[in-house]
Amino acid sequence: MTALPGHSRRDVLRISSAAIATAALAGCAGADDTGGSSSSGSSGTLSVGLFEVPVGFAPLYSNSQNVRWVTEPATDTLLTHDASGKLVPHLAAALPVAGPGGVSYTIRLRKGVRFHNGDDLTAEHVAASFNFIPGSRGKSQFLSLLAPWFNKAVAVDPLTVRLELRMPYGILPDQLARIPISHKDFIAEKAKLVATGPFQVGKVVTGQSMQLTRFDGYWGPKPKLSSIVMTSVPDPSTRLVNLREGKIHIATGVQPVDIAGIKRDESLKLHEIQGTGGIRAMLNMTRKPFNNPDFRRALAFAMDREGVREAVFHGEAEIAQGPLGPNVVGYDAAYRPYPAKADLTRAKELLEKSGVSKSTTFKIMVSTSGAARDIAQVFAENWGRLGIKVTLDVADPANWNRRWLIRDYDMSLTVQEYGLVGGSMPLSQFTVYRASSRQNPGYRNGGFDRDFGRLFATADEAERAQLAGKLNKILAEEAIELPPVYPKLLVAQRAEVSGLDEKALLLGRLNLRGVSISSR
Repeated sequence: MTALPGHSRRDVLRISSAAIATAALAGCAGADDTGGSSSSGSSGTLSVGLFEVPVGFAPLYSNSQNVRWVTEPATDTLLTHDASGKLVPHLAAALPVAGPGGVSYTIRLRKGVRFHNGDDLTAEHVAASFNFIPGSRGKSQFLSLLAPWFNKAVAVDPLTVRLELRMPYGILPDQLARIPISHKDFIAEKAKLVATGPFQVGKVVTGQSMQLTRFDGYWGPKPKLSSIVMTSVPDPSTRLVNLREGKIHIATGVQPVDIAGIKRDESLKLHEIQGTGGIRAMLNMTRKPFNNPDFRRALAFAMDREGVREAVFHGEAEIAQGPLGPNVVGYDAAYRPYPAKADLTRAKELLEKSGVSKSTTFKIMVSTSGAARDIAQVFAENWGRLGIKVTLDVADPANWNRRWLIRDYDMSLTVQEYGLVGGSMPLSQFTVYRASSRQNPGYRNGGFDRDFGRLFATADEAERAQLAGKLNKILAEEAIELPPVYPKLLVAQRAEVSGLDEKALLLGRLNLRGVSISSR
């Protein structure tokens, strides 16, 4: 493709993608066909533009943001967080009661809760949702992180369930605010959802849109909206155009380059959330020279973190120092082992000390989508100043995941949404570095494994923070993982929309239950 005068090749691709996506949206259906509404919102239908509406949307299968965001209006959890962030009962009638040694939890369920098909919520449904964990390893991304601790769930009586663990897991109550409960007869259905939330799945146009309609039999506070339509709009520029034109009310995945324009537009409002997500930059320590700690630290000191923040995120990110970012337990804003700008003098000293040749070459594996490619290009330029030649190894998402699991990479780079599964606990950030993890990049540290076990076993919040901070420092100072920045979650909405839950966005969740649309 030839760039237009005054436009980069990236600009041309972006304009072309926007045009194609707009045409596709127009060709699929009008506003009435998809359940969308005009900017007045008189229909009571909220329209949300997402990167994609997944073909499979059973919530227990996947922790991906797209699956969780389209299914959260239809699902409930045993516990939830109140406005102050405190854990409170939801489907549970009371907070869980820990058994002796912390290896079991007993939960009493709320009476009078019905599923969308009219069946009563009972302990059998809850037990089936949790017992899906061991039966679906390799399939259930959402629950796989709980599997090492979990043994089984038992329906004690119709309204009491007991969760039995292999070892103490003090953060289980926090996890109960994240694991959705499904009807036992539909758990394994990837494209059918029967749950207990305030909305139920209506018309689905595969891969294009999903309509959720208000469930009048909902046990809790009734939502103000009559329906929600989730629409797939892959191109972020097209999502923003649709938002300005009133074709959608909320646009997710806003690009940092568009922030200034959104802030100048009185018809729009921007949510800038420093959440729990991050950039996963992993080095394969089963390959040379990444098994050399001085070489890894040379890379860490040669990174221009400030350059990544400005070039890729237009300033909308925090400088990173290890895998734990703001709003994650154990984060220490004062911890600064590496400079914001590259320290090439120190980097060259470490490279010399490592004994690794300056003519070393390696590849950074990135996906075909997202900001990872842009970050990798900055890294390649940074490390090129040491004489190291770095190239990009671009893989489609499915192939990227397959290769990551079998460690078929030199360095892997991706942007992840951690909060959906771990909340504010660093479950995703640390789990891969346990010796027993099949995603482990070759890191072995017995002390790390012991402290990891203590971190998730304890119910003491102060001890958790101390242990999490310690593990973050180990991974940072040994240059095991090298995230340059902690990016922000950016969501835009029309001004007539109110009630979007920013506290939920802090944890990577899109809570639309309290949203309403006013006439303007």
